[in-house]
Amino acid sequence: MKITLYSFFIISIAISGCAGSNSIAHQEIKQGISGYIYIEKGNRMPNPGKQLNSPPGFATTVFIHPVTELNQLFPTTTAGLFQMIYTSSITSITTDSSGFFSVKLPTGKYSVFVKYEGGFYANWFNEKNQIAPVEVFENQVSKVKYTVSAGATY
Repeated sequence: MKITLYSFFIISIAISGCAGSNSIAHQEIKQGISGYIYIEKGNRMPNPGKQLNSPPGFATTVFIHPVTELNQLFPTTTAGLFQMIYTSSITSITTDSSGFFSVKLPTGKYSVFVKYEGGFYANWFNEKNQIAPVEVFENQVSKVKYTVSAGATY
């Protein structure tokens, strides 16, 4: 009896841990957020006679939080990279190899973070100090395009 209860407990935890996560990047959605995540690394300085390639898509995890302000984050020493987000995650989704993702969400304001080197990346904010804000409107898909540039030199 104890083994059965223990097994049920372990399975319940595993299932509930996956409840807020999506692994299918190409969902057909009518309302939410979709877009591409790119990554730039190395020397990105303009150089005469050398053309820079477009950044490749980044296969990673995207985290959606309620709109988050800079004072709700614990930063690292790298600009745009955070160790901790003090707002609760609404959902997460894995991008495909081209960096594409889409996630169904109710109307509202959200912050979008990208998993990068053990932290959470978001490198822009608005005049209200809201980091990577995206607003979802009824029956609309908000399009985003982010470039993770923490490993690049400009």
